[in-house]
Amino acid sequence: MEDLDNDWRMEDVHFVSEDTRLSTGQIALKGSQVTRLSIAKVNRKKSIRILLPNSTALFLSASRRAWIEAQEIRKGSRIDRSIKKEVTFTTTQDSFDYLERVMESVIMAHSAIESFANENIPVDFVYHKHRRSDSVLEAMSSKDIERHLSLSEKLSLVLPECLSVDSPKGSKCWQGFVELKSVRDSLIHMKKDDRRSSGPEIPTVWHDLLVQEPPYRLAKDVCEYFIKNMDKAEPRWYSEYPSK
Repeated sequence: MEDLDNDWRMEDVHFVSEDTRLSTGQIALKGSQVTRLSIAKVNRKKSIRILLPNSTALFLSASRRAWIEAQEIRKGSRIDRSIKKEVTFTTTQDSFDYLERVMESVIMAHSAIESFANENIPVDFVYHKHRRSDSVLEAMSSKDIERHLSLSEKLSLVLPECLSVDSPKGSKCWQGFVELKSVRDSLIHMKKDDRRSSGPEIPTVWHDLLVQEPPYRLAKDVCEYFIKNMDKAEPRWYSEYPSK
């Protein structure tokens, strides 16, 4: 069988059961693979073609890669193996590189959850939300939900309704999401207090980054909560997610 270049981050993979004429006019022979793609202009004379990725998978992968790179830096400085009561990174560059990688991992993990939430809201789904009064309901389309509702609302209210699953509120994965969101929000909306010198008794976002749980795992746990409980097939990226 042909060795197909099917990365786990691809949006989808289908094999036709019989000869099929595609929208492009081409004929896909029985058993051949059909995948969606995107073509972009590189310049006036050249275009580039890529298979469509799943955005949740891309964000998770980026978060995981950044986290692994951060831990290699931390390991090189023997932060966790030292028996000293106060430790430092080997160099200032290492400390900043570490913080950068964890920042990247946190932001990418949060984006993975948002992407997952948006892609699992059916196009024709209508959500009814109270506005200003318990007696006034506003109908929101899937596009309105994507643009105007917070991620917390999407996860705790919208997805449970449209996927017919219990709200994740109160679960372990929800606590992980809340903690991840808190650090992400602190990074995106950096406050003056985080720019000042501080001791261990004054919490800052830098302190959070130094004790951060693996963000990509927290994000995957949230996705997994819904995937394991919803009445449809697991997404391909989840089924083929790298175990290492």
